[in-house]
Amino acid sequence: MFVAFDRRVRVHLGVVALGAHARLRDCLEALVAHESAHDFAVSCLVNPVTPDDAPLDVPLPAGVHVERPGSNLGWPGGLQRLRGLWDGELFVWVQDDMVPVAGWLDALVAAADAHPRVGCFGALRVDEEDRVLLHNGGRAEPPDRVRPWNDTDTTAEQRPTEVTTLDWVTSKGCLTRAAAFDDVSGPDPRLWPLNHVDKDYCTHLRAHGWDVALVPQARLLHLGSQSAPSSFRGFLNEWRDGWFDARWGATATALHGRTSAEVDHPCAEWRDLRVDAVEAAAGQGATRMLVPFARLESSSRKAFEEHHEAVVQAFEARVADLEQGIEEAVGRLHEATERLERSRRRARRLRRRLRQQPQPRPGLAARLGQRLARLR
Repeated sequence: MFVAFDRRVRVHLGVVALGAHARLRDCLEALVAHESAHDFAVSCLVNPVTPDDAPLDVPLPAGVHVERPGSNLGWPGGLQRLRGLWDGELFVWVQDDMVPVAGWLDALVAAADAHPRVGCFGALRVDEEDRVLLHNGGRAEPPDRVRPWNDTDTTAEQRPTEVTTLDWVTSKGCLTRAAAFDDVSGPDPRLWPLNHVDKDYCTHLRAHGWDVALVPQARLLHLGSQSAPSSFRGFLNEWRDGWFDARWGATATALHGRTSAEVDHPCAEWRDLRVDAVEAAAGQGATRMLVPFARLESSSRKAFEEHHEAVVQAFEARVADLEQGIEEAVGRLHEATERLERSRRRARRLRRRLRQQPQPRPGLAARLGQRLARLR
């Protein structure tokens, strides 16, 4: 069951959020109310949304430890900071747009107790009807190109029934051992603010000899990627895919066909970075600025797209009006052509009748000529 934060509690649930809002409050309340046979503590790191140190938007449940860093540490950096808060054994990563289903935590802890060689256990994302949603885990195929890895997830088509070893699992609602976390120095904070953190961490674990597994009995409801604007996510995909491939392609190739093995790999070299006060201050300002900028850019793009759509709709309506006008004009032209043709036929008949008649008086001939002229 939930207990007030204590460094010594075996199970630690760490929540990383971008700002404190109703969604975060709902997530924390669901965690506090979650029933489990194991004592667990909850900590929450609230990354700043604006350049200013604004107060929290909503009150958070009592007993939850709250961290408010000066910089936006992102998802991996937030997990790094939360790991330093406690001395327990099992660390559960929680995104603020997820809600656990009954039995979620107990299933993860039971799997950890039963499978000591597994360093990270993923949960299963489901909807309100308990139907499996993507993405939960899969294979590192092709090993040198990360973008298709999501396509290897078959959990929605063939729902696993037992703990299943995979090459990667998603980080939402996953459990990792503190020993495994420390062995690889946790997720790479350079993967800021998110994107491929789970695949990076799982690949790194496998290169240290730790297996990775999915626990289908650990289910969660996930509202779905609400922390970053869609346009920003698209930019991050392009920004990070090549970086990930260059970094982990050779390692994933060496691991191909094996659940894990100790192989050569780039091992948390970010730990050797040295940053002076000027770099730290500039970096802090940049991290606090970028997400608001991305949201503004996304909002501006949405406004532009809505304006463009309105212009297109107005143009299409005008074209439709013109086409209708042309169609009506063509109809009127057709009617006029038919009237003209009828007049010509009458004129031809009159000419034939005139030829058949005796020579008329001069006045009558003039009147008939005038009549024929009007019919032409």
